Amino acid sequence: MPLISDVISAAIRRDSRTSRSIPARRRFHVRHVLGFAIALIGAAAAHAYAQRGPAAPQMRGDGPAPEAKPFSITRSDPALDQIIAPDAKLVELARGFGLTEGGLWIAEGSGGYWVFAGLLDNVLYKVTPQQQVSVFMEKAGYTGNDADHVGTQTRSGRSHVLLIGPSCTGMDRQGRLIWCADNDRQVMRLEKDGTHTVLSTGMNGQRFSGPNDIAVAADDAVYLADNDFGLRDAGRSPDKQLQNGIYRIKDKTTTLVLSGTDLGGTPNGIALSPDGKWMYLSTAMRQMRRYAVNPDGTLGAFTVFTDGVGIGDGQKTDSVGNVYSTGGAGPGIVRITSPAGKLLGTINLPIYSGEPKKQICATNEAFGGADGKTLFIAGCDAVYTIPLKTAGIVPANNVNK
Repeated sequence: MPLISDVISAAIRRDSRTSRSIPARRRFHVRHVLGFAIALIGAAAAHAYAQRGPAAPQMRGDGPAPEAKPFSITRSDPALDQIIAPDAKLVELARGFGLTEGGLWIAEGSGGYWVFAGLLDNVLYKVTPQQQVSVFMEKAGYTGNDADHVGTQTRSGRSHVLLIGPSCTGMDRQGRLIWCADNDRQVMRLEKDGTHTVLSTGMNGQRFSGPNDIAVAADDAVYLADNDFGLRDAGRSPDKQLQNGIYRIKDKTTTLVLSGTDLGGTPNGIALSPDGKWMYLSTAMRQMRRYAVNPDGTLGAFTVFTDGVGIGDGQKTDSVGNVYSTGGAGPGIVRITSPAGKLLGTINLPIYSGEPKKQICATNEAFGGADGKTLFIAGCDAVYTIPLKTAGIVPANNVNK
């Protein structure tokens, strides 16, 4: 059977040779048929794309799996050597979670453990440095019984999945865990007696869309990045009530300190400088802004702090003001930027090939250990640690005694 393209080519040649002798009505008919055939080719190509998926390899979604790459550290400036050793070893604590978020070190005796969010499993997990995994809290993201109408749909590797779990972890100066109950659309606190306290559900009688990440100030004010990830169909949900933005929760009062429109992108990555005078926020086009924090907790003017790879998701600062940021869905990159906004280097998580696809990303990080020199990385399907030379800010080490 001849190809459609061969038929069209032959028809075009015949039409070119005989166009002067063919009546105008017939010439119109020939060209109409040719146009229809060309449209068929376009439709066939679109159908083939829909069946096969994109040709470019990628770890998330359709198409072939990416080429495998080992863990590496990219040194963009010699100052990186003061933060992390060139031969630092990445430790995989556990894998098989699909999508993970958050990260918090909980001190216990002379040691401790990490707590992080299982976005697909609706729990907060606990993992020890000895790689022992258990559930720290059930139903941490959604406590209701109507899962068919909550959570944002997304992809994890090749799978179609639902984000229903919690999305952040933090700690106040009393040593109490704070987390984002993303699909309950509220910010929660775990009391010392094990009870749960709702810090905020929103503002002026309207509910958050999906608490995504937090930064806790020295006075225990909680700055929240709220976006659409807690809503089925995201921003198209008829139940969206508040605009995306950065909210401040303090003394049972919630205020909007920066709208998503003024930020210029979806609120997500958020961190405070060690002295609390600056706030770092990710925005569109892999850009990070630095905002002045006013004495009353509002935000002042901003400057573009840095841009490039490894920006868009969770952020933290270390004890000397370096900013650690993550790029989100993948590949897994942790960017380290100096207090002056200069890229120092990146921690590049491994990429796995083959099927089924394993999505290794970087959605958040946290500092831990007794000396604050261990970096925890939430890497979607897996969670990791890596040793540092510079201590980070560990909330558990700043608890009021």
